[in-house]
Amino acid sequence: MGTSYSLAVYSDEDTQNTFSKVSNILENVNQEMSTYIVNSSISQINQAEIDKWITVSRDFLDVLTYAIDLCYQSNGVYDVSIGKLVNIWGFGPDTVDNKPTEDELNYLSSQVGCDSIILDDNNLSIKKVRDVSLDFSSIAKGFAIDKAYDFLVTQKQLKSFFIEIGGEIRATTFKYKKQPWKAGIIDPLEQQKIVYAFSSSDFNSFALATSGDYRNVRVFENQKLSHTIDTISGVPSNYSQKSVSVIAENAMMADALATALNAMQLDEAIEYSNRNRLYVLFITEEENSPKLLFSDELQRVKM
Repeated sequence: MGTSYSLAVYSDEDTQNTFSKVSNILENVNQEMSTYIVNSSISQINQAEIDKWITVSRDFLDVLTYAIDLCYQSNGVYDVSIGKLVNIWGFGPDTVDNKPTEDELNYLSSQVGCDSIILDDNNLSIKKVRDVSLDFSSIAKGFAIDKAYDFLVTQKQLKSFFIEIGGEIRATTFKYKKQPWKAGIIDPLEQQKIVYAFSSSDFNSFALATSGDYRNVRVFENQKLSHTIDTISGVPSNYSQKSVSVIAENAMMADALATALNAMQLDEAIEYSNRNRLYVLFITEEENSPKLLFSDELQRVKM
């Protein structure tokens, strides 16, 4: 998935076999959902003709189903059919030197939409009905973590564990001897500093994802642009030093929700978080210092 991963476990027994099996689980997800692999399932779908049914796995269909549901819930702010716009701005696997034209942006933006992909759940197949490409970079890491987690909880020799892929994490409630895991959130303004720490024992399920405009940036015409792309205009957000961290019941949800909330205007994101009773930490910039904003649900945890 173009990033690193780590796994920490507590066990009295040898765990080498466990690490090998987790590695295989992650590689299987990678082979299905990475656009950086030319023969992956998602790449084959993206290369397929419009209106051609493609058979996919249950995992792939489940991820896409959740992504489409969130697309509708967020009024299209979150949309995994945005792959061609991601690529044309140089945030995908292709190297891009020039800024896309207005005509290119208008056309590709017109194709993107929650209804651009049709699913057939009974036959485990999907088809594109418009000229789009899928991009699971906002959800696949979280899903891979959940697949590894589901395996790890069946390993009776493990007392506890913590898995992380590219900054997204999921862990058992406690580390060892009732000590909680701690996950620090970095300061977007000074990325060597931690501004807040989550404790695993404060939540029934500890799955955490963070999305920030400062993490993946390209420069066009001396302007810094974020990898977060507006699905209506097709234009990336201007660079800003802010982040959104979400705790959810699983890592896939946390991963996708963090991206969706980061793409929204701040007031809209806070309202969405409170309406849906989400655990969310927003970090913005105020007078050259980080400002922490807590959703209502997360504020209750802090009290």
